[in-house]
Amino acid sequence: MWSHDTVRHSLRGRLALSLTAGAIAVLTLGFLGLHIVIRGALYANLDQQLALRMSAIAAYAAAHPGSESIAEFMPQYRTRAHQEFFQVWDGRGRTLARADSSAGRDLPQLDAVIGQQTYSDLLLPDGHRGRAVAEVFPLPEDDPRGTLIVVTAEETGTLERVENRIHAILLLGAVATIIAMLLTARHAVLRGLRPVDDLVAALERVDPDDPQARLGGGPLPSELRPVAERFSIVLDRLLDTLAREKRYARNVAHELRTPLAEIRLLADVGSRAQEPDAVRAALGEVGAAAAEMEQTVESLLALTRYEAGLEQPQPEPIDLCAEVMRAARLMKHHADQHDLKFEFDMPGDFWVHADSALIRRLISNLVGNAIAHSPSGSVVRVVLGAEGKLQLSNPAPQLTASDMPRLGERFFRISAGNGGSHTGLGLSLAFAVAKVLGLRLELAKREDDCLVAVVSGFQRLDQLPGLSGDGG
Repeated sequence: MWSHDTVRHSLRGRLALSLTAGAIAVLTLGFLGLHIVIRGALYANLDQQLALRMSAIAAYAAAHPGSESIAEFMPQYRTRAHQEFFQVWDGRGRTLARADSSAGRDLPQLDAVIGQQTYSDLLLPDGHRGRAVAEVFPLPEDDPRGTLIVVTAEETGTLERVENRIHAILLLGAVATIIAMLLTARHAVLRGLRPVDDLVAALERVDPDDPQARLGGGPLPSELRPVAERFSIVLDRLLDTLAREKRYARNVAHELRTPLAEIRLLADVGSRAQEPDAVRAALGEVGAAAAEMEQTVESLLALTRYEAGLEQPQPEPIDLCAEVMRAARLMKHHADQHDLKFEFDMPGDFWVHADSALIRRLISNLVGNAIAHSPSGSVVRVVLGAEGKLQLSNPAPQLTASDMPRLGERFFRISAGNGGSHTGLGLSLAFAVAKVLGLRLELAKREDDCLVAVVSGFQRLDQLPGLSGDGG
């Protein structure tokens, strides 16, 4: 047997209890309903027979004044062991006729009225329970009897035994039905909840260390499918989060090892130096290594935030041309160091609806990548077409066909065209930011050895309802 706690905390227990309670309630109501219907039908038939006998006796007694007692010799009333009774009184209460089965004892004189049958359950002269009907029948005015009060009755013992047998049969049928329903319900509950067991087993088989882990519970019913789909989404997010954390820890450990070793070495060399110029040079190199570490950590954190969806764009009107020029100005010193020039082919302004901070990071990473990979003395060309495509191109003779599929991977480095160094995170960040902004970033290498980065999908301000194209 299930305990109360088991039933309360078990889905099977709750379903079984609900089905059992429902079956018992339905069968109990059915039993009561059948009892009322059967009892009503049996007693209606008995009342009809009593009324017919009463009418026959009343008609005979009314037609034979002074000879009413002959009615007691009717076949059904001639034995004292019989179960049927009758009695006739006149208007003054004198007994005119009585069934021989009464053995000289009177039936109760019911409160009868003219033209209306009165039914009652009573105790018969032989001491048994019975059912009786009474009615007052009017007589002609010249009849000295005035009226006839007729009562007919019958024992109900046989009827009650029949009713009890019917009740016993109904009760046995109800018990058998309950048992059958319980067995059926048990089978139905076990079979119906089997998909839940399968889902639980599938959940237990999920390996959190497997980045390709999926919930494979097989075909599920419509009630469980949303649960499985939602869990799959949660599982994917969890595994993505774990993978990002692992990548971040691995990347930090890998990328910071060399700068930390350089800083320690430079600090050791600087501590031994005697001349101030040598100490300042060592401190400068330490600062450069620390700046490289800071840039790497900041880039990794930003990349992790973008991939995790923690950065939500806050769109506002932005002049894309002004943002490109701003990024070029901020990097002019670095470009001048490598004798690089910018060529712009853009309209006077081009207003879009986007997040200004993310747009600046996207453009600065693309411009920085172009500067880092352009040979000294080359030109970085920026084109913004009327259709809203931003294109940056720069010579990149060091790129090979095998390098193109890997562009955008974290820490993928190739020798910079101007001999500089980089972290290998610029294009990764650019792709991540473009995804957050809902833009499309494509890289390609032309036949003239130029690397081309194309950004498309900007929402032009003049094409958005309710926004003007003047940036105000």
